[in-house]
Amino acid sequence: MKVINRFDKSGRLVYSSEILRDIVDCALNEVDGVVKYTENSKQARDSIKVEQIADEMYVDVYVKLRYNVEVSDVASNIQNTVKNTIESMTEFKVKDVNVHVIDVEFEEN
Repeated sequence: MKVINRFDKSGRLVYSSEILRDIVDCALNEVDGVVKYTENSKQARDSIKVEQIADEMYVDVYVKLRYNVEVSDVASNIQNTVKNTIESMTEFKVKDVNVHVIDVEFEEN
């Protein structure tokens, strides 16, 4: 478990990386066009990476999208939603949200 710290004049606030991944996962659930991985699967665990450098957060998300979406629009929506969710829930500043589209789900006929 990786620990992410935030220091201010009131003291230290510590988050586990699992909590931050859960926050990102909740944000991804709000974005239309993202296909949810099976809960507790290796894909789900490996699909979100959160890193802290100094006072800034860097997030990488590896997503599967539905075939009928505009990839650039969904990716932009993911970036905005993840950034806003982390910043509102933790008060961390998010420097980058990198979206990696690794798969597309096609509808079954």
